[in-house]
Amino acid sequence: MRELALRGGNVVVNRLAARQLGFTDPAQAIGKTFAVNQLSDEIGLLPVTIVGVVEDARFRSMREPPEPMIFHDAAIYRTLVVRYDTPNPEAVREAVGAVWRRIAPEVPYEADYAEAELAELYRIDRARGLSFAGFAALAVVIACLGLFGLAAFTAERRTKEIGIRKVFGATVADIVRLLAWQFTRPVVIANLIAWPVAWWLMRDWLNGFDLRIDLGPGPFVVAGLIAFAVALGTVAGHAYRIARANPIHALRYE
Repeated sequence: MRELALRGGNVVVNRLAARQLGFTDPAQAIGKTFAVNQLSDEIGLLPVTIVGVVEDARFRSMREPPEPMIFHDAAIYRTLVVRYDTPNPEAVREAVGAVWRRIAPEVPYEADYAEAELAELYRIDRARGLSFAGFAALAVVIACLGLFGLAAFTAERRTKEIGIRKVFGATVADIVRLLAWQFTRPVVIANLIAWPVAWWLMRDWLNGFDLRIDLGPGPFVVAGLIAFAVALGTVAGHAYRIARANPIHALRYE
């Protein structure tokens, strides 16, 4: 160890570590020397020289920021990260295992894919998203049934009114527009109330990530248009059938 302290070591740092060491440009860090606390207190600090700068890499959840990293030849590494570009990852896994067993046959070889590790990190988020989607779909079905029932009930009560309107020249499109707007207007008002609440909840959730997307008006406008289309489609069919009815029968309706 004393010989190592006298000789020093070489290290590779990531960009974040280079910036924290005071180098704004990664090229400025090449060849610079600093000391790390790698050895025992009796021996002291280990002088190391930066021989390379690599990009920042994430090995944890996207909720956690990247960490400054230093890789040096005096350390003992138990994990190997391999980046590959091939449609057959299993072949890469077997090839790495063969090299591992040839170099260190006494150390067990265990390998897994980064996709599997990342999937485990976001397993709770995925389950929560599926639960929300299921309850949202159930709410949409219940809302459509309620809209259809309310439209049928209201049209039944306004049968004579519809007949009078048709006698005075109202077209089928006018009747459908009248009944459809009566039920889609509350949907529009509900969206205007729900948008600020949804924006606040989504912003609070996104703030938990180190890197996050911008929350613009696009998702809310698309959701409002879908809700409007669902309500209009639920009511318009029934309104069209009522509007095409013979006004004579409507005027005789009690």
